[in-house]
Amino acid sequence: MPNAIEKQRIEKLRLEKQRIKKLRIHRHGSLARAIAVLVAISFVIGPGMVNDAEARRRRRKKKSKPTTLELMSMTGGAEVYVDDKLVGKVPLDAPLQLKPGKHTIKVHKRGFTPYIDTFKLRRGQQKELEADLVPSGGVVVIKCNIRRAQVLLNGKSIGRTPFDGDVPPGKHKLQVVATGKLEESRVIDVKAGETVKLTINLKDVPPPVVKKDDSLLGKWWFWTGVGAVVVGGVTIGALSARTIYIAPPAPDSSVNLGK
Repeated sequence: MPNAIEKQRIEKLRLEKQRIKKLRIHRHGSLARAIAVLVAISFVIGPGMVNDAEARRRRRKKKSKPTTLELMSMTGGAEVYVDDKLVGKVPLDAPLQLKPGKHTIKVHKRGFTPYIDTFKLRRGQQKELEADLVPSGGVVVIKCNIRRAQVLLNGKSIGRTPFDGDVPPGKHKLQVVATGKLEESRVIDVKAGETVKLTINLKDVPPPVVKKDDSLLGKWWFWTGVGAVVVGGVTIGALSARTIYIAPPAPDSSVNLGK
């Protein structure tokens, strides 16, 4: 037979089991009451109010979403203009945040055909745009030690130094000329989308060179003698050209008285 201590232990276990059972029933009852309350609320407010709340939530989420344009281009260094305002160069660091509405974008780089497009953005729209430029010509940049020296391309004047201009692709004869300077001429190969940089130093035209003549005609005494002969000949010629008149003797007018 169990003693008194054992009976007390058995009684405590029975009481604990009853307490746990009551707690579980209470919890299930609370959950059931909560579900009942939600069902009642849904019947009271109706499905229309739930849908309106969801619509408002979606509109708030859409308003918080920025309106952006992401430009994708392989033409590095091209300038990007939106509504005639420079906003950066390719590649852009991040998508452009714009206002909803109509916009004009221009992507420009020298030596390439520009890209121009007009688009419209809705509120919260995130638009992507590709703009790869097509090469159309090259750029020639000339630095010269003479300012405003004339630059000729295939014989035609295209400007003066310092020169920075667009040139059609291909091989060309380039000349740089200035007064009192030796002409500088080169053949350049211009490629579409690339830049040709030249540094030209025009040199002074050298003075004329007088060659020493060691022949007889180069001797000073030869030309001195020739000069004397020429002068003498001129003098003799002048004298021989003059007419010398000798007057006849005067008649004798004396009287001889001795006869």
